[in-house]
Amino acid sequence: MDRELSTRAVWQGRMKSALKIVLPLGVVLVAAAYAGGLMAPSIEGNRIRTAIVEAGSIEGTLDATGVVMPEFDLVMNSPVEARVVRVLRRTGDSVRKGDAVLELDVRGAELALEKLSDNIALKRNAEAQLKATLTAKLQQLENTIRIKRREIESDSNAVEQNRKLFDKGYISSGELQKFIIQAKKSADELDALQKDYRNAQVSSALQQEGVALEVAILQKDKTQSIRELEQASAKAEQNGVVTWVLQTVGAQVRKGEMIARIADLTSFRIDASISDMQRSRLSVGMPVRVNVGAGVQPLEGFVSGVQPTVENGVVKFTVALHSKAHSALKPNVRVDVGVVVAQNAQTLVVKRGAFFRGEGSADVFVLRSEGAKRFAVRTRVVIGMANTEFCEIRSGLQAGDAVILSDMKQYEEHEKIKITN
Repeated sequence: MDRELSTRAVWQGRMKSALKIVLPLGVVLVAAAYAGGLMAPSIEGNRIRTAIVEAGSIEGTLDATGVVMPEFDLVMNSPVEARVVRVLRRTGDSVRKGDAVLELDVRGAELALEKLSDNIALKRNAEAQLKATLTAKLQQLENTIRIKRREIESDSNAVEQNRKLFDKGYISSGELQKFIIQAKKSADELDALQKDYRNAQVSSALQQEGVALEVAILQKDKTQSIRELEQASAKAEQNGVVTWVLQTVGAQVRKGEMIARIADLTSFRIDASISDMQRSRLSVGMPVRVNVGAGVQPLEGFVSGVQPTVENGVVKFTVALHSKAHSALKPNVRVDVGVVVAQNAQTLVVKRGAFFRGEGSADVFVLRSEGAKRFAVRTRVVIGMANTEFCEIRSGLQAGDAVILSDMKQYEEHEKIKITN
């Protein structure tokens, strides 16, 4: 005999039948809602930054960082051994040419200068005495030579007179020979005296030149000492800013020791660094673009030097700027540096955004309109060369597309995002 079903059992059976119809219908409705954007995630339009894809040219660069540095630093060294008496300028102070930076105690250098002056006076006195002595010696030789010439003249007359007497038979040949020998002896003595005179002249000249050279050396030392004393006030030789100064009053400094450094703020360079992975692509002479700040056109320059060593995975290089005195350049300010390695005159470009990870494939969100609604649609693109501001789009987009630059990482699993406001 059939038993009547309970009310609860009847209700459960009806619910099962309804679910078989409602669940598939719900899935279809949800899919349709996603497709139509009704249930897509959303983002406020004022929270995103966008850029338009444009047709144009681009320069591919190696990204580096740099610091603005004065092109020239004047290193001030102590001209003499001295003691710091007073610090007249501090680090960061502006100075003009001729301004004193330090005051040094130069009494020791002054005493050395006085000693040099005394030595020069003594040497000049010795020079005068030597000249007098050598002159007297030459005069004595001249007198002796003059007397000897008179003796030779007298001997020659005696030979002539006695030759006549010999011819007449008044004297013997032996007696005549004595006069001839005496005349030859006097001639030999004169020849020796003349040689002595010439040697004395040469010797005198050499001795006087030697003493004069010693005086000249001492005079040069004195001139140098005077110049060093004039510099002992440590005066700036150019306009600039003090970047370092010896600040210890009473400190003893040696000759040639650095006491201050002054930067020339009328001309700048860029000290840059880049990953050693890019070392093979970097060379002297390559063009460079330097971004010094918002609203300022990138400054142009070139790689002027590359250090051969690698430190902590970084290669350092120097950039020479064409506009070294640009008003936007400030010392010790960090800047973005782009070393130009390639160029493409006809391509699609867009500003770099958070999507940029280098060359290759990437997903970007592009703004699309569906009637009155706006969506950000994930789109696969191929990125080419890039610089610090722009990147090249090789495929996936066309001119006029609006690309989201903001970080969209939290939406990377979504195909479409609704734009509100």
